[in-house]
Amino acid sequence: MNKKILKLLSLVLVLVFALSVAVACNNGAEPDPTEPAGSDAPQTEPADESRPGVRTDGKANRVALILEGAISDMSWNATAYAGLQKIEAMGAETHYVENVPVSAVGDSIRTFASSDYNIIFLATSTYADEAQRVMGDYPDVMFFLINSAVTGPNARSFAIQDAEQGFMMGALSAMLTKSGTVGFVGGTPINPIINGSKGFAQGVAYVDPDVKILSENTGSMDDVNAAKELAKGFVSQGADVLSPMANQSSLGVMEAGEEAGAYAIGSGEGQNDVAPTMAVTSVIKDTSVAYEAAYQAFLDNDLPEAVLPMGAAQGVVHLDDWYIEVDQEIKDAMDQITQDFIDGKIVIDLAD
Repeated sequence: MNKKILKLLSLVLVLVFALSVAVACNNGAEPDPTEPAGSDAPQTEPADESRPGVRTDGKANRVALILEGAISDMSWNATAYAGLQKIEAMGAETHYVENVPVSAVGDSIRTFASSDYNIIFLATSTYADEAQRVMGDYPDVMFFLINSAVTGPNARSFAIQDAEQGFMMGALSAMLTKSGTVGFVGGTPINPIINGSKGFAQGVAYVDPDVKILSENTGSMDDVNAAKELAKGFVSQGADVLSPMANQSSLGVMEAGEEAGAYAIGSGEGQNDVAPTMAVTSVIKDTSVAYEAAYQAFLDNDLPEAVLPMGAAQGVVHLDDWYIEVDQEIKDAMDQITQDFIDGKIVIDLAD
């Protein structure tokens, strides 16, 4: 009897041992993929958000805009500010400074970059050299430069097609003139104005190569009086259509057209207010579209390291409403020129 009990106890011990081994082995098995993983399961790596300008603190983007002129100029700086407002509507915190000369832009950049602004827009090509000297000190800040060729790890540029604006102003001038002489008044002779004047000349020739062109820069973007006197001088030489590309100074040209009875083609929205009977239309260069597009591309992480063109094809350059009545033939011709730019059928030669 005792032998039977001993055998039974031995069998029980063997079964207990086998069971304990099975349990121990099962504790090291892979978890069932259909069940939630425990806290020790490997976690998915977060997306790489270390690129310049991307915040890692959960706060809203802080976007700054530095302007060389005033936002009241009804032209370049006004549309840049409108672009900043669009960016604000997209959820960013924004701030701007206006009338910042080139000599002070480095200080403005440092002030914004050290005040937790992670994106900075520079609204003129004249800032490019100073920006290149400073932005390397702030590798975590994303810089956007207008009408610049600067690109880099934390910098992108987009080129407003000023020549397209000038071309359309020139073409319309040639369609409107009765005297056979038209005038172009530029501001500071920087690349956008130089390119605009080249486009103007080619637009005139596109319609009528026999039309005479009077073209000169005042050297200022805010001297309304100088622009007005220059335009009056053009009228005295026979010009009966005037086109300005000079930011705030453009208003002087529009005033001269109104007073002298010469047609005036504006370069910014609202410039017709000072020439209610002689302003024909404006060729708008709405840079706000470019600012909005650049910011959206940043949000989408879709920023090729290249200078991005912004013209008629992108909706930046376009005709405003017609302020006075003109022949339908002229309206149709201008619509066709706009479409030809969109389709890439017109190419402007900017070579010297």
